[in-house]
Amino acid sequence: MAIVDYIYYVGEYGGNTVPEEEFSKSEKKAEAYLKNITHGKLTAENVSEYENVKDCICEMAETVFQYSHEKKEKKSESIDGYSVSYVTETTDGDNSVAVMKRKLYSIARYWLLNTGLLYLGVE
Repeated sequence: MAIVDYIYYVGEYGGNTVPEEEFSKSEKKAEAYLKNITHGKLTAENVSEYENVKDCICEMAETVFQYSHEKKEKKSESIDGYSVSYVTETTDGDNSVAVMKRKLYSIARYWLLNTGLLYLGVE
């Protein structure tokens, strides 16, 4: 069962980026990534102990949705030799998935840094 539903996303979080028919898929991916980076510390049973988890997943779901429906923006275009360049966040050797994962981790740090969920050490 999903931690966040569309009603929470729109009503409590105030989201409007992800359409209802796409929300479940984006939320599922965001939740899976968050569970991976918390190394099992986040479970369905303890999610209510952390007030920012739902908002974190909402923001992550928006990012997942944006990357899966990415429209490329032209950076430059040359007509005679027909050359088109697009705006990109990737660097050499990177791909859009790597950039998305960095953004998702950054979102998780913003919302959950002081919860202990991201701590990898021994307690």
